[in-house]
Amino acid sequence: AYDLNNVLRAINTYLENGTYYLVDFSQSMYDASSGEGVIYTLDANNTSTVDLDYKMITSLNNIWSNKTAVSAHYNATTTYKYFENTFGRHSINGQGGNIISLINVANEDGSSMENAFWNGKAAFYGNGGSAFYPLAGALDVTAHELGHGVVSNTANLEYQGQSGAINETYADIFGAMVDRNDWLIGEDVTKSAFSPSGALRNMS
Repeated sequence: AYDLNNVLRAINTYLENGTYYLVDFSQSMYDASSGEGVIYTLDANNTSTVDLDYKMITSLNNIWSNKTAVSAHYNATTTYKYFENTFGRHSINGQGGNIISLINVANEDGSSMENAFWNGKAAFYGNGGSAFYPLAGALDVTAHELGHGVVSNTANLEYQGQSGAINETYADIFGAMVDRNDWLIGEDVTKSAFSPSGALRNMS
């Protein structure tokens, strides 16, 4: 399916009772006995974390026109594989836990959220606005947010002051290592009206 950058991506989906789900059970971290180790991509239906109302993303024919969903799903899988292949890490938590992405996340007032974040359990992606395109469109943003998940499950650096700065730095390094096309962070989702360079940061 095509992602937000109009690149054709191969994604893994799950078929049950005639319906395809944007769920990946195929990775080596999956444990059939516990049902853990699954990559989920969910639709937050333009709700916020305060009143979160999410649903599974489905298709009746395994054709996926939701480019935001395709991007989030592909980027989560690519990031998972980086941590597995580079560090032998068994999912984000190191114990084969599920990897969950939520798209179409809004601000508390219902307006479009121009941000992406990790809340300790999942990665959340807003649809942007004047400063950003949909945040799920950037592989380095996904790697950054899931990188926060790795940090929180290892060093658990407190998110303030110098430890918070180190936390952000590691997340950016992971972003640059997973998305190796350049040293820029967020170049696929940043509008030049917000940042003339067309990126959030330059890791070079």
